[in-house]
Amino acid sequence: MADRERLLDYLEAYWEIHGYSPTLEEIRRQMGYSSRAHALYHLLALVRQGLVVREPGKHRTWRPVSLPTHISVPLKGVVPASTPDQVGEVVPQDLGTLRLPATWAPRRCRFALWVRGESMIGLGIQPYDVVLIEPVSWNEVRSGDLVVVRLRGRNQMTLKQLIWEEPEDGKGVGTLWLRPAHPDLQPMRLDRRAWVLEGRVAFRFGPVRDLGAWIHETDGR
Repeated sequence: MADRERLLDYLEAYWEIHGYSPTLEEIRRQMGYSSRAHALYHLLALVRQGLVVREPGKHRTWRPVSLPTHISVPLKGVVPASTPDQVGEVVPQDLGTLRLPATWAPRRCRFALWVRGESMIGLGIQPYDVVLIEPVSWNEVRSGDLVVVRLRGRNQMTLKQLIWEEPEDGKGVGTLWLRPAHPDLQPMRLDRRAWVLEGRVAFRFGPVRDLGAWIHETDGR
């Protein structure tokens, strides 16, 4: 049925962006079904056809079988999680390619970075964690997002939480801050003219002190 083909296309596109499946309500709205039971009926039909698998008892697990089970993400080097005004020069590196479960992050993630420093421990990011970075523009990023930013024209980067502070008079564009998650460190005002947005943290794991188990060679097979 064409309707189920359209549903399968939607599931594949959603997984491509988010790394997990939409809810029944999201499917209902997207497909124009009259109820969530109607959405469930078509999903179960796809399961019977062997086109979709799910994990019983869990949400967001309607996964098209055509999706890869793993993704490959290049590990591009180290990102300091230090004080924003004392970020160090980062030497660009190619540390290899990480082979990771596809459900960990959107496949639009373009690269990963290895964390150094303790400025984000309050938000659960430890030294030697690996963060997966998805490309976003300034218009897409939201207050509270964890971002990697770089000083324009230099290889000085830092990982921080982006905070947008509304103007007191309700006018203007407000103030952007790079906020660490450490009791001994203070936030720094962000000037978008001076900093380049490298991307937003979509997933993190670790700590990983030995990358050997995660790196694989790309030999074209």
